[in-house]
Amino acid sequence: MPSFVCPSCRKKIHPPDHLAGRRVMCPRCDTPIVVPAELVKAVEEASAREPISSEEEVPFPLAARLGIIALVLGTISIAILCVPILGYVSIGLSSIGLLLGLGGLCVSWWSSAPLPPAIAGGVGIWGGFGTRTRDYPVAGVLACLFALILALSPVLYQWWVER
Repeated sequence: MPSFVCPSCRKKIHPPDHLAGRRVMCPRCDTPIVVPAELVKAVEEASAREPISSEEEVPFPLAARLGIIALVLGTISIAILCVPILGYVSIGLSSIGLLLGLGGLCVSWWSSAPLPPAIAGGVGIWGGFGTRTRDYPVAGVLACLFALILALSPVLYQWWVER
């Protein structure tokens, strides 16, 4: 129940809902006051209405989605490197992730669609990283490059020693 003010002493009164339309006494000046029923009806109507959302559910832009997929593939390929037999699968996964991440960078460069405020609000780290569309493909490319370097490091080391 919203509050109202006593006309005599100007004290703010917070009566319970069941007293709407009834006469109550002001706790300060003992003046009889009728609790307005219109306030209760207005509150009930306002609470019964659906909350109006001005923003619809906006998906991530294509560049951000490609970057997230590349980041996931890079992370999975780094984890697969720990498994002895499946280690070479990480080369393929990180290569696919690298291509998707580079595609996401190209799409973000061409379209430059900003992240919706509902998504970008308050998630940035390191000076706003994560609030721009291109940040996700950059992270995906870096994760996939790191996975490729880790996967190919024995071959690169062998090449360096034999040289």
